[in-house]
Amino acid sequence: MWVKAFSWSGVVACSSLYGMLFLIIRYLMAIGDMNHVQFSLLLFLIPGVLAGLMSKEAPLTVLLLAILLASPPCLALMQLSTFHSVGLGQEIAIITSAVFWCASGTVAVMLTRTLMEMRQRQRQEENRKHG
Repeated sequence: MWVKAFSWSGVVACSSLYGMLFLIIRYLMAIGDMNHVQFSLLLFLIPGVLAGLMSKEAPLTVLLLAILLASPPCLALMQLSTFHSVGLGQEIAIITSAVFWCASGTVAVMLTRTLMEMRQRQRQEENRKHG
């Protein structure tokens, strides 16, 4: 069954971290601190890396499920007067950017893991030839 293919603890951890980062970055946007917002979007690499490290079999599934669970409550909180909503189109643009950076972090972990496994197999073959 596909539900057993990924880690629920990874989904909860990534969802929580994604939600906290989203709210912090939107708060920075609300107070007008745009210098920090541009670089803050890179922080979305962290939930992606976390998803990649917590689930070896299906890291992208963990990440996408975490984002699907965290985004609606974040969007609902953005409608509060505290955050000065910038419109649904802008909110979706921010979420799209967050998804891109999260997925980039996950893909980086997957690539690193694949390269390390290839290197390990290569060393094992060299040891067999020489040993």
